[in-house]
Amino acid sequence: MARFFRFSIFFLAFALFLGLPISQAQVINEYVANHTNYSGTDDDHEFVEIYGSPSTDYSSLTILSVEGDTSTSTGTIGYIDKVYAVGATNASGFWMTSYLTNELENGSMTLLLVEGFTGAAGDDIDADNDGVIDNVLWNSVVDSVAISDGDAGDGHYSSVVLSSAMDDSSYTPGGASRIPNGTDTDAVSDWVRNNYFGDGLPGSAGITSPGEAYNTPGTTNAYIPKPEPKINEFVLDHVGSDDHEYIEVFGLPDTFYTDYRVLVIDGDQEDAGHIDNVFNVGLTAGGGAWTTGFLSDQLEGNSTTLLLVKDFTGAAGDDLDTDNDGNLDSTPWSQMTDAIAVTDGDAGDFAYASVVLDPNFDGAGTAVLGASRFHSGIDTDSAEDWIRNDFDGAGLSGFVGTITSGEAYNTPGLANRVTVEDYYASVDPSTPATLRATLHDAIKDHIRHEYTSSATDVWDILREADLDPQNSNNVITVYKNGSVSKTSSTLNREHTWPKSYGFPDDSTANYPYTDCHHLMMADASYNSSRSNRPYGTCDASCAEYVTQVTNGTGGGSGVYPGNSDWGTGQYSNGIWQTWVGKKGNTARAQFYMDVRYEGGTHGYTNVSEPDLILTDDTSLIEASATGDNLSTAYMGRLSVLLQWTADDPPDAFDQARNEAVYKYQGNRNPFIDHPEWVSCIFQGTGCGGGDTIFADDFETGNTGRWSFASGL
Repeated sequence: MARFFRFSIFFLAFALFLGLPISQAQVINEYVANHTNYSGTDDDHEFVEIYGSPSTDYSSLTILSVEGDTSTSTGTIGYIDKVYAVGATNASGFWMTSYLTNELENGSMTLLLVEGFTGAAGDDIDADNDGVIDNVLWNSVVDSVAISDGDAGDGHYSSVVLSSAMDDSSYTPGGASRIPNGTDTDAVSDWVRNNYFGDGLPGSAGITSPGEAYNTPGTTNAYIPKPEPKINEFVLDHVGSDDHEYIEVFGLPDTFYTDYRVLVIDGDQEDAGHIDNVFNVGLTAGGGAWTTGFLSDQLEGNSTTLLLVKDFTGAAGDDLDTDNDGNLDSTPWSQMTDAIAVTDGDAGDFAYASVVLDPNFDGAGTAVLGASRFHSGIDTDSAEDWIRNDFDGAGLSGFVGTITSGEAYNTPGLANRVTVEDYYASVDPSTPATLRATLHDAIKDHIRHEYTSSATDVWDILREADLDPQNSNNVITVYKNGSVSKTSSTLNREHTWPKSYGFPDDSTANYPYTDCHHLMMADASYNSSRSNRPYGTCDASCAEYVTQVTNGTGGGSGVYPGNSDWGTGQYSNGIWQTWVGKKGNTARAQFYMDVRYEGGTHGYTNVSEPDLILTDDTSLIEASATGDNLSTAYMGRLSVLLQWTADDPPDAFDQARNEAVYKYQGNRNPFIDHPEWVSCIFQGTGCGGGDTIFADDFETGNTGRWSFASGL
């Protein structure tokens, strides 16, 4: 046997050396039985794909689709619904059915790849409906996979059954792919759910989310892995009685991380390697954060290492460094996904992580007693990912704090935040190109919240962002200027950059759809009237949409432009002129979208993002109104928006809104903070200049000395 094994290895190596084809076991590699797209046509690109040896005739094989639902018209299971004869693979080893329309079951079914099939569609292979094949119509089963919709009594004729439980989803997988390509260990873990919205299929423009596979008919399977959770923030000690210590873990929103534990490891020489605390990680909130809750004097304020591990089998009190040499002798876990250490500078103390925050990591020279990743979740395995927290508790309820440059706010459960000065520290405004590039880097990779959710969602953020400063129960609407109850049924959420221009899909992978820097509270009727008309300049012949008087602004009618919104035309060929009190607000939201979204992928989730571009070319804007998610999309009109932001500069309402969104998303609209950057980026003038709107310590966050331009 050993001699045969050595010969096999020798032959494999020799074949690879000569470039000879290596036989690949034939497997069902991918299927799509249920999908949708944005053209209104569903299930017209179903298929089954086989993977085997390249350029090989597999005409002896047949794919069978076997009924598994008890809820069919016959009330029985085990009938062969469809039969597909397999042919020859291509040069890459793939063969697939043609695209099928509504042929494959959307519920429970089994796909069998068999050799020597002698039956026909309609045959019953489970006559007694017990879920066991009793009528064998083939020589052998080469491969199989079953799909379950969860209904009781359904039949599954494979040991591998894909269901909503495969990835803790609420939905039956409409399609799935083996990852990596061709992997077959006879386990559910071989498979990853395909993107239901058709990403990769002809005519579809879905966006694949983390943990999903692309639809890849006839080519190599690929997916976006779910990012690992990260230790995102910690407070080991703070001013006062240490009753607000905590540790925060960042991951995907509304996700259970119950397999993970946070270990607090003592680094002081006398107790080096002992596990002081173990915290069970649970369900993340709407922004992706999980915290321990506030702890009272439980965490070491000296040399300490925090480990985030999976499948922990040890216990608090265990010694992981029995010989006290600074190396872990015991690792009772399957995976360490993150680690961060702090040292207080004492000789002989240990750090059990590659990233160490010592007293001088930022030049401060004092022990780090709390720190935050900035930006949330971004991990380059460097101390530069971190900024120390304000020891005096800035950001914590009941603490005044003394936030200064070089410090982060304490933000348990919210986006990690720094001072405005530090936020823009890496921005280079010397030329239009350098400003755009460095500003994009500063504002990208924000935290996405769900559009509608029982957790923190867009509604919650906008109720704070658009708060009426004179009535905390109300919000101010963007076009009508009404002060409306936060819970009013007349409210809806306006995509100031219309979602139909590039991102109509409300999915977990679509960042602009829920980006609250351009979403604003609106009266439903005015939002409907605006529709997706681009911004532009009207005249007295346009339809008038009267505003209300709120906090001394708005109101009046009959005179163009007055304090009214104006509109004409329809859809992408139309014009919407925002009223004078909010035209700068809507303009700066568009400038933000243009710079924030420049294509590429999100730094934490790795999902694709569109390139959104402002223009005066209405043909480009019209071409963007496809109703599909696009890689590049246009909005405008740029020249009008430039005039609007000059006519209506940022004010206190804008700044309060910017702070509210920053609190949740972790990024800012730079054109509120630095309106002079609009002309540099979009007109090529005024680069390198100072702030023309705010003065007196604006960048340090000292609001007592801010001065604002007049107007709402």
